[in-house]
Amino acid sequence: MKLITSINGRMVKRGGDRVSVFDNSLLYAEGLFETCLGIDGDILFLKQHISRLFKGSRVIDLQLPVTRERLSHWMNNAIRAHPDRIVKVRLTVTAGEAARWVGRQGKPQVIISVAPHKMPSVPFKLFLSPFRVDQDSEFRRIKTLSYIIHAAALKQAQKAKCDDALLLNEKAHIAEVTSANIFWAKNGRVHTPPLSSGVLDGITRKIVMRESAKLGCRISEKAVRLDQLLEADEIFISSSLKLIIGVGHIKTDDHTVKFPTGPITTMLRERFNLLVGLI
Repeated sequence: MKLITSINGRMVKRGGDRVSVFDNSLLYAEGLFETCLGIDGDILFLKQHISRLFKGSRVIDLQLPVTRERLSHWMNNAIRAHPDRIVKVRLTVTAGEAARWVGRQGKPQVIISVAPHKMPSVPFKLFLSPFRVDQDSEFRRIKTLSYIIHAAALKQAQKAKCDDALLLNEKAHIAEVTSANIFWAKNGRVHTPPLSSGVLDGITRKIVMRESAKLGCRISEKAVRLDQLLEADEIFISSSLKLIIGVGHIKTDDHTVKFPTGPITTMLRERFNLLVGLI
């Protein structure tokens, strides 16, 4: 697998892609990340991803070491060095070495990795995780390195032979999938959980809502419980690396509920693929 990596704008080879073992990102999961999709040498919605990163830096009081323009330049350099047409781009910003361990506060490290990516084409199977997210936490709106709930839930899903895990919040309302926002349709109306349900303010989520409105299919935000979601006519998820993909199954402890890939999912998926140049 071809992998391109840069640290602070400098391309590095495998083995040279290292940060300090005293970096706060390792010691305390202090840092931020963004995951983007690249097609034909361009990073989709790059401006929006960088804006969310800078928003996150204000929330956790992390001084980013570069400007937005320099960061965009570094990311574009990395993606254009990769030979594949479709790639995934991971941007990670660490908090730097911890002063309590090395006697000084280290400079944040900017890590960019580019790898081949295959767009999903088969509806996802979701596993209902027993873990819960805190709907009231400000950190649910940004992408911090503290992703242990999502990582553990994804492992559970994989053991259950599913593609991803469905997360509820502490009020037992639907929140999100570990790597995507979730939408559902019932009687021709489309809904998605509100941000107040503990949902990531997804870049793709916003664009799905914008594009659906252009097609005369407005999406409303609605807090629902699992039993209401399982009554949906069709379900789909959205993320930077998936764009839009249908949900075919939701597996709980008691049973598995199946869903068709309905007309709304198909319409929005085709619209998105056209928008980004996949068709």
